[in-house]
Amino acid sequence: MQAHAALLAALARIGAPAADGELEFVGRLAQADPEATDALAAWLEHSLAPTKLAEAGEAGAR
Repeated sequence: MQAHAALLAALARIGAPAADGELEFVGRLAQADPEATDALAAWLEHSLAPTKLAEAGEAGAR
């Protein structure tokens, strides 16, 4: 279930709170197509990286 964990970690970085059961689709997706789940997790991580770097730069500029 490495794909499952990777996607949950990427979604957690988004910062949107999720109630119990709202992310149960992650497990179904990981079981149906682990490679697609890994690809989605990687895309989310890549998409979030510039935002995190910009935020870190702003914090250092203060």
